[in-house]
Formats: sequence, structure tokens, C-alpha cells
Amino acid sequence: MESKTSVSFVRLTNTAKTSAMSLGGSYAPWEQTLHQFTNQFANQAKYDDFAALAALTAASVAYATKGYLWARPDPYAYKLYERPQQSISTGTTIQQSRDLAQRLDEENADVAILWASQSGTAERFAARLAKDLSRYLSVKVLLVDLSDIEPASCTKVPEGKLAFLLASTFGEGDPSDNMHEFWEWLHTAKGASLQNFRYLAFGLGNSKYKHYNAVMKTVASQLDAFGAKPLMSVGYADDAAGETEEHFLEWKQHVFTYFQEQLGYKLQEVGYEPSIDIQSDDSLEPIDLHHGIPNTRTNARGSSAQSKVYALPITQSRELFHDTNGRNCIHMELDLNEHPELKYKTGDHLAVWPVNPTVEIERLVFILGLEEQRASPCHIKSLDGTPVKVPSPTTLNALLEHYLEVCAPVPRDAIATLAIYAPTEDAKQLLLSISKSKESYHEYQANNYVNLGRLMEKACPGEGAWRKLPLALVIETLPAMQPRYYSISSSSVVQARRAAITAVVADTPLQSQDRIPGLATNYLLSLKSSTEQPAVSHPNGLTYSLPLEHQPLQASHIHAAVRKSTFKMPPTAATPIVMVGAGTGVAPFRAFVAERSRLKAMGRDVGMTKLFFGCRHPQQDFIYAEEFDEMKAKLGDAFSLTTAFSRPDNKSEKKYVQDCVEQEAEEVCRLLVDEKSYFYICGSAGMAREVSDVVNSIIRKRQGWGEEQMKDFADRQKKQKRWLQDVWG
Repeated sequence: MESKTSVSFVRLTNTAKTSAMSLGGSYAPWEQTLHQFTNQFANQAKYDDFAALAALTAASVAYATKGYLWARPDPYAYKLYERPQQSISTGTTIQQSRDLAQRLDEENADVAILWASQSGTAERFAARLAKDLSRYLSVKVLLVDLSDIEPASCTKVPEGKLAFLLASTFGEGDPSDNMHEFWEWLHTAKGASLQNFRYLAFGLGNSKYKHYNAVMKTVASQLDAFGAKPLMSVGYADDAAGETEEHFLEWKQHVFTYFQEQLGYKLQEVGYEPSIDIQSDDSLEPIDLHHGIPNTRTNARGSSAQSKVYALPITQSRELFHDTNGRNCIHMELDLNEHPELKYKTGDHLAVWPVNPTVEIERLVFILGLEEQRASPCHIKSLDGTPVKVPSPTTLNALLEHYLEVCAPVPRDAIATLAIYAPTEDAKQLLLSISKSKESYHEYQANNYVNLGRLMEKACPGEGAWRKLPLALVIETLPAMQPRYYSISSSSVVQARRAAITAVVADTPLQSQDRIPGLATNYLLSLKSSTEQPAVSHPNGLTYSLPLEHQPLQASHIHAAVRKSTFKMPPTAATPIVMVGAGTGVAPFRAFVAERSRLKAMGRDVGMTKLFFGCRHPQQDFIYAEEFDEMKAKLGDAFSLTTAFSRPDNKSEKKYVQDCVEQEAEEVCRLLVDEKSYFYICGSAGMAREVSDVVNSIIRKRQGWGEEQMKDFADRQKKQKRWLQDVWG
């Protein structure tokens, strides 16, 4: 029996049919299709179907008229319910001008200190320079993140002002993330005039890298080309031998001399003056506080290379080394399923925020006599206008566990300041003897683990022995916690929702036979140990969790973010690739080969995939050996693995990866030159340089090229992203 609704619908369609016939006498093809559909629907539809159709129509109309016939929801309503720690900041955010000249004028500053930093060192040096110029020379300073200014506004800075630029170089001569806009302007500005722009510059780099301090060299060259006036020779820090700190101190001394002799400033002998104020506030609720979520800075024009920070669960963690006398290498996989918006691509990096070991936190709290204050809420405010490097409000526990690097070495000039508050004359003399010269500092550092807590304990041990030391000085001395970056060793094609990293535990040996534990890798090792069944203790006895009431991390989670990389595979799988990696430098290549193995299984054409891998011993640290065997079985002749062992049982077989590349010179040249293969190097900067030298040499010899021809070829390959390196010091 037909429903009334069905009858009405049939009448409606019949009316439409009659109208259509009267207009044209016949149906158009689309009308015939519509007529057939409506007849079928009318014959088979029930009341519920028409109700659903009516609801769908109403919803469509409502959506189409949203914001016109009815109110659109406030897109910022969520801010009313957002916890303070969900939007990390160090206080009230004030929208400031991006015009450098205007900022200098508004703040009545004589000097602007502009910094660009990837790991935080250049930022830390800039803050120290600003503080010291203000304290000892009474210079009015404006400290600015380079991404917070409009680059073109440098042309408006009057001649009476001057600027400092501190910038680091990383990767293949790349600028830091917060320098991209300024870098782009330097290379694209046409007719820019910096005739009134006077500057002093300091670059941070590592001479083991091929492009040593390339960023600052380029910046200075471009500024000079625009007519800027350098007031001193550019200073350079070289981290190849751990001399960055000393090179900065030497350059800073030259700056002070210039300011006194050329600009007429007078040096003032002043004691310590805090740049921050710390006030307890018991009225604060736990929801108001920053308990340990990483303090990541965002800005309007900053790079989007890095994702938000997430607390990611560890789904797998295992040891990769065998019988290595205490050496450890961790394979760890993180689950991304809880965060659908978090994605990575093969070749990207994972940024990991470590946690300080409990023993070092307890040492510092004990000797400062701060046990009763460690859980108390506090506000931290700037006294000199420079940004505070830690979030506020927070607690001492959160500061020492998550926001400050308590294991960092104490700078030489900070040790001299520490001596002012030494509890005894003997303690004071010890600190002064350590800090009196570069040589004395290096000698002590070579035999001792010189973090703040251990240094104070060495000078004057005992509970509360250093209770008169201002907490502001402690916070100013300790660097802000920085993430550590690891190549993602999984393929997004093979496992899109799980990201793997590969990390060797890096401890630094001292002449005294003691060791300095690597902060992040020992933290990862502790997480591996805690997830094992049954759980085992950390090999070095380290633990990484204070008994806090409001933990920022659940068990077996880490704070991490994905950072985009240019270290990418060719657009088509048929393009051949040559990879060279030593140690954990094989991590991204595990992902590359796994991806090609999967594509091959899916029926895709896969080009030659050639890997050179180096480690110490075939039975000890040949990581992922079984996996590469499985991939070889799937890829067949499309995959070639050549190994180099530097400490084999038979010493006559000792090899490094560059030796293997040279031995297969003809095949490597054929792939790179004739087949237009992509070429990748991953590992230490020293290894990368030696491999590059070998490749340059064998190609020149085969092709009969001169040095200039080889340079043109290499530059062209790099410009086309066919020659890529992912290296570290």
C-alpha cells in the first residue's frame, strides 16, 4: 500500500513530467535519467526515507546560510577554556612593531642585538652579550629574535645606532629556522641601501663541516654589498675542538675594547645584578602552572618546518648492539595515532625533548638548600626587558627537570661570578683558579664533569652550603632545555603512523676515567629499560622522574615534534640512489631501502639502490643486518650493500666507508654521472668530508675534469637536490 507521502511525490514528479513535455515535447538525456530515478524512488521509498531526505535538505540549507541567516560560532571561543600551559609563553604577549628602527627609538636603545639560532647557543650568547654590555658599559640594548623584525627595516636604522648579528650555520651551510625571512631578503632585495647600518657580527659553526660558518660569511658579504659598515672583523666560533665558548669570550673582549677605545664607553666595576625577578605565589592553582610541557617559541613569521610538540607513546624499544662492552644503541618507535594531524615523510627528523636525571636535580637542590621551595608556584619576570628563557608561572621542580639543562658545563665567566658567593675562602680561590684563564679552565674540564651542582659540591659540599647563591643567578647560568634531533629511521610509506629513531648512547670520556653521560640518549636508554619486560635498571643507574603530583608526561611517553627535512628520496622510485652512512648514519637509509622494498612488492619499478655502511665489528654493531638481508631478498639485484668494518677480528681487513667507495669507483661514477643517481651521505661531518673528497677525486679522474668542472658538477647536483648530506659534529 502506498503511503500518502509517496502518492504526493508521484504527483509532484508527474507534474514535472507534464511541464517538461509541454516545454519541449521530449526529454533531454539528463531529464530521462532524473525521471527514471524519481519513479523508482517513489515506488520504493518509505516514510523514513522522506524524513531523512527532508532532514538532509534542512541541514544543507542551514550550512549554506551559516553566518548570514543565523549566527556563526566565534572561532576563538575555545580560548575561554584553554589551559595556560596549552599555549606556552613567558608572560603577557604584547604585539610589537617589526620595524627595527622604530623599536630602537621606542625603547631608547643605542644597540640592537639580533640573533639566529638553531640549537640555542647563538641565542644564549646574544643574551649574555646584552646583559654584559648593559651591566658593565651601561649600553642601552635591544635584544631581538631575527624573525621578529622586518628585514627591510634595517635600511631605516639611523647612523647613530649600531647592530650586532649572531648567527649559527648548520647542515649543509643552512641558516637557522628563525633566519629564513632575513636570509631570503638578503638574496632578493634589489637596490637596498644600508649606508647608515653599522654592525658587528659573530658566527657559530664547525670546521669539520664543508660549509664552515657559511651563513655568517654570506650575511656579512651581502650586508657589505648593500653598503653597511662593519665596525670590526667578523668573529667566528669553531666547535670542532669544543672551542665555541672560548671563541665567544675572546670576541666579546674585543667588543668591549672597541666600545671603550672607539666609542668612548667606560668600564664599570659592578657586582652581580639579576636580570630576572622570582616571586613565590601560593595563590596559583596547578592548572595555572607550566609543569614541563616544552617551552617552544612561536612567532608570526617563523618557519613552519617543525610541528607542534606532542607527548607520544613508545610502542617499541630495543637494543641494537651485541657484546659491545657497555655501548648501547636504541631503536625506538613512537605511536602517532592519537594525533591524526601529526605526519612525517621519509627523511624527516624527530625533535626529542630530554629530561634531566634525578640525581643531578637532587644534587643541585640539596646544595642550594631549596628542598622546601621546590614545589612552590612562582612567577619569573624580566628586569631588563629581555625575554625570559623559561615559562612562567612554574615551579622549581619543573624548571630543574624540564626547562633548564642542569647537566650543562658552566661557562668560564659564570664560574668567576659564582666565586662572589662562595661560602668559604677556599671555595672562592678554587673557583677563581679554574676561571682565571682558558688553559686553567680546559685543564679542569678535561678531568672533571663540570656542571653547576658538581662544581659547587667540589668547592664546598654540604646541605644548603650555597643557600646564599641567588636563585636568579642559577636560572641565568643554566641554559634553556633544547631538543635533540634524530633522523627518522622508518618509512612513511611502510608505517605512516609510527615513527622510529635510532640513537647511540653518547657518553663523553674524561682523562680521569670518569664519563659525562649524554643527556638525551641516556634518557632514551632509561625509557627503553623501563619498557622492557621485566623492567631493568639503567646501566649507569640513572633515573629520570621526580615524584611530582602533576606529571607532564605519562609513563613511556616522550615529548617530540617532527621537523621537515630536505633529505628526501627522488620523486620517482625508478631513479637510482647511492647512500653512504656510518654508525647511526644508516638510520634514514633503513627507511629509504624499506620504502623501495615495499614499492617493489607493489609492482613499482625500482632503480638501483646502493648502500655503503660502516661500523666497528660485524657481530657487534652492524645494526639492522637482518632487516637488510630481508630487503635484499625482496629487492634482488636492485639492492646492493657494501660493508666496511673499522675494528674487525682480522685487522688486515680494516676498512672505512670511503675506502669502499673508492674501491667501487667505476660503479659509483657510472651511477652518479651517467645514470644521474641521487647521492646521500649521513653520519659524522669528518666522515662526510672524506667521502666527498673521494667522490670528487674518482669522478674527476674518470671524466678527465679539472677542479672547476668538478665544482660545477657538484654545485649543479646540490642545486638540483641530487647530492644531499645529513651530518653532525
